[in-house]
Amino acid sequence: MKSLKIRAGVLVIAVIGLLGIGVAPSGAATAGVAGDQPSQPLPPITLTEQQEASITAELDKFGVAPATRDELLDKLTEGGGWDNMTDAAPASVDIETIDGISYTISRFEDGSFIAAGIEQPAPADPKARAIQNCSSSGTSAGVSYRTNCTIIVTNGATSGQFKASYSLWSSGTSIYNVGNGTVNTDIGVATAGGFSSSTAPGTSRWTQFNWTTVIDGWYQASRYVRLSVTTSGASSSANY
Repeated sequence: MKSLKIRAGVLVIAVIGLLGIGVAPSGAATAGVAGDQPSQPLPPITLTEQQEASITAELDKFGVAPATRDELLDKLTEGGGWDNMTDAAPASVDIETIDGISYTISRFEDGSFIAAGIEQPAPADPKARAIQNCSSSGTSAGVSYRTNCTIIVTNGATSGQFKASYSLWSSGTSIYNVGNGTVNTDIGVATAGGFSSSTAPGTSRWTQFNWTTVIDGWYQASRYVRLSVTTSGASSSANY
């Protein structure tokens, strides 16, 4: 396990421990789990120029129209949050690859979104001495491997991610080399909670990076970004 760093009001949490956990491959992703959002709405939030610029850049990256983007920023400052921070059903769900990560993007009526992604692997270079970013060593003895892939979910104002390797086969799954947990949030302050994982036997497994978000010293919510694996593939999800 490694250090905690704070920069410009954004807490960056680096956790580099090894967890021998179980879970599997491919590259799908899902939005937040229904019914898993906090029950209380967000309080009004005062954004600094840096926070507003950060949120604006993230909304632009995922194709939110300028007029809609400005409305979303106003909603944050007024309180109540966005539709993607509630149990509202998405208006549309599409898959898009951005910067080498395959995102399942759920878009909501107010223009907000949840983008859940898993980095897409490249063929492993047998001559490389170090572990490459999200490489695939193919299938050996019926087991498919993915190494050092980024698991990430962003909603425009909060982004959580970590690194993990995983494998799957016809009757089982595995998740291992989990670490580098990071959360960047422009609303409130985040405090690390580390990793947790499923322990029940079976072919479906998950591991997740956890933290707590506090706003104005009284609003508090537990957050996570999760990698889930079954024998048919892997997906990412979050509760923010």
